[in-house]
Amino acid sequence: MVKKLKVSQCLILILGIGIMGFSQVPASKRTDTNLVLKKADSDGIIWFDPREEPFGLVGFEWITQDSVYRRLPVHPDWEIREAVDHLANHTAGGQIRFRTNSKKIWIKVELREKSGMYHMPATGQSGFDLYMEDNGTQRYIKTARFPQDTIRYQVELFNSNVNQVCSFTINFPLYNGVNSVQVGLDEGAMVEAPNPFKISGKFVIYGTSITQGGCVSRPGMAYSNIISRKLDVQFVNIGFSGNGRGEPALAHLINQISDVSFIILDYEANAKETIKNTLGPFVDILREKHANTPILIMSKIRYASAPVGSSADSSLVDLRDFQRNMVNEREADGDKNIYFLDGSKVLGDDYHECTVDGVHPSDLGSKRIADALILTINAILTRK
Repeated sequence: MVKKLKVSQCLILILGIGIMGFSQVPASKRTDTNLVLKKADSDGIIWFDPREEPFGLVGFEWITQDSVYRRLPVHPDWEIREAVDHLANHTAGGQIRFRTNSKKIWIKVELREKSGMYHMPATGQSGFDLYMEDNGTQRYIKTARFPQDTIRYQVELFNSNVNQVCSFTINFPLYNGVNSVQVGLDEGAMVEAPNPFKISGKFVIYGTSITQGGCVSRPGMAYSNIISRKLDVQFVNIGFSGNGRGEPALAHLINQISDVSFIILDYEANAKETIKNTLGPFVDILREKHANTPILIMSKIRYASAPVGSSADSSLVDLRDFQRNMVNEREADGDKNIYFLDGSKVLGDDYHECTVDGVHPSDLGSKRIADALILTINAILTRK
């Protein structure tokens, strides 16, 4: 297996892809010739398809099967609603990981749709952002900026005078689909496989628009991405805006994901009327495949419209207590790997300052959710 190469050698190596197993995507499924490696362009950039090794691609569990950037299979074994099917094309939680000594890093993108959300910037909806590892910590570098009325853009994400091998992560858009993306590196630079994650296995999170990343300013601020880089763990984001309803099909699809080591359920916000009927069966299905996998259930965050003592707070408390009691009952019945986090407290006393619209977290709110989850996850992992 080739894991390290010079960009100028790619044309030679690509001839051996089929024999060496270099590609994650079968040649018969590579229908877009623009995604194939080719000679440097007039600016001295070599363009790579990140679905090919040595790049590491995270968040698209069915991409080897379907060859598209999508969070659920194109033809799932269980029927899903049309809205969920559409939202599965949004690339929230997707990451491109690699190591290179290239002085410049570019991306060339074709989106599915134009940007235009009224309460979320295009940089979060449709942009990519870049992180670089610095002394063991991922440091934010830059976000792609582009005209809102376009579906195609090419952006330089990194420009350095230093020629040294570093680890990079590029986060995918949160509220748009990506037809194609290419990573551009200097001709003659080295590109290597990413370092393995420090925590083994995949963390899967199922939820709502808040889980998907609405309405943070850029992809790296979605709370699943924050946790991913803070804990150095692979995340699979299965948050569906307005459509996290605890449907059995989604539990079955989670069970199809390989090497799952932790599951988080955060879907109360879309299931106020149904969570009491759906949460138990959802967990039961997960336990068919994941008998001992930690399952963490987080209740809904406090909205700006739900101050303590209000009628909205009464509903929040009722559903919070239902989830907590269900966890306690299951634990008493012998499930020692099910846990609860009180989401009504994670934003803090100034919760009303932590959202964009009273509901969806700003970057501040998203970071506070991530911080609370990290503390809980660490406690669970330590206990295990």
